[in-house]
Amino acid sequence: MMKKALAFTLLSLLISSCGQDYNSNSGDLGQYAPVEGIDSSTPDGMRLLAAYKVFQGKCFQCHQAWLGYKTSAQWVSAGKVTAGSTGGSDVWTILKNNGGNMPPDPIAQLTAEELTFVEEWINGI
Repeated sequence: MMKKALAFTLLSLLISSCGQDYNSNSGDLGQYAPVEGIDSSTPDGMRLLAAYKVFQGKCFQCHQAWLGYKTSAQWVSAGKVTAGSTGGSDVWTILKNNGGNMPPDPIAQLTAEELTFVEEWINGI
C-alpha cells in the first residue's frame, strides 16, 4: 500500500509539472511568463511575447502607448512595424540606432539576443 501511495505521489508531481513553457528553475520565467492579452499559443504569439518582454524592459518607460499593442496586427496598424520587413519597421530602425539613440541612457542598449527576438518577430509576421 505504501509503495502505491509513493508511486501515485511521484506520478502526480510529474504530471503537474508538465505543460509550462519555461523551466522554473533556470530563471527564464521572465521571458516566457504570459502577458495578459498576448496569445502565446501560436508561433506568432510566442515571437510577439519575446519581443514584448524586450520592450517591457527597454522601451515602455517612455513609450507607454506601446503597452496596449498586444497583437502583431495592432503594431502594424499603428505604423510601428511593417509585417515581414525589419527595414520598413520604425521600431527596428530606431532600435538599430538608425533613427535615434534608443533606448537612451541610463537604460542599456539591447543585447544581440534581444535584437534577435525583435527581428524574428517582425520577420515572422
